[in-house]
Amino acid sequence: MTGITIIYKDCNVVVVEGGPKQQRKFKRLMLNRIKWSESHRRVKDNDDKDDDVSSVDKTNKCVLVWEGMVKTRSFDEMKFKTCPTESFAREQLKKLGVEHYWDLAYSSTVLELAGDDI
Repeated sequence: MTGITIIYKDCNVVVVEGGPKQQRKFKRLMLNRIKWSESHRRVKDNDDKDDDVSSVDKTNKCVLVWEGMVKTRSFDEMKFKTCPTESFAREQLKKLGVEHYWDLAYSSTVLELAGDDI
């Protein structure tokens, strides 16, 4: 299995390529087996007066944005990139000719965040 994981503050994008069996197992792992919505709690420092656990900051989730077949592979290996800006993240995928994956994922995240504010 090959691909790239783009790590950006509010939107992490995982792009993978592989055979049908690999894709099916990876999709099941990401969408069903990993419990993204489990509450992630952080414990306050010992210096704080309260020893209570703080409330949940926000819930995580995994959404399948696109799946299908492509003519040729775009990736040689699995890579992880931490990106400080949106343009840097898009540029990483543009080098491989698949910047449209970033556009799809990031636009749906922005729309979702805007919908939460209303």
